[in-house]
Amino acid sequence: MTTDPLEALRMPIVPVDPRPVFAAALLRQLEGTLRPVVHAVPTVRYFVNDVASAVEFYTRHLGFEVELGPTPAFAMLYQGELRLLLNLPVGAHVLPDGTAPEPGGWNRILLQVPDLTAAIGALRMQGLHFLSDIVESVGTRQILLEDPSGNPIELFEATQGYHERTRTSELRRDT
Repeated sequence: MTTDPLEALRMPIVPVDPRPVFAAALLRQLEGTLRPVVHAVPTVRYFVNDVASAVEFYTRHLGFEVELGPTPAFAMLYQGELRLLLNLPVGAHVLPDGTAPEPGGWNRILLQVPDLTAAIGALRMQGLHFLSDIVESVGTRQILLEDPSGNPIELFEATQGYHERTRTSELRRDT
């Protein structure tokens, strides 16, 4: 029996333990019995320097839950109905001319908190870094928190004058 000379170079197969509902849907899709359904899920992609430290940050400090991963280059997290994709700026994200996205910038997710002052105090006690002081505007008080890769997260508290659209799911329940 001959041994494949490339066997030593192959990556090991690592078992993945996805959520049962996700795994069942993936299996149906692979078998061709499930057609993809498009449903609106608010999604944000952040490019990060280190996926593992970003996952730790978002799950430990901001209450996100891991849906998939993490792998060295990708993780999918959820907080309520918000899906957060964390990626290294590699592979398909690099443009043909070699330009790669970078972490940071001014785009950001906004997370509403019931008590901004208390949230800031708790996060500061954990040694987290803020990019600004509290800013007050019409309908909100807000502050910018920084993740380990330099991406800003806006924490805000609704104040008098804040407007939020009624969710479609809430309208359906009322009828």
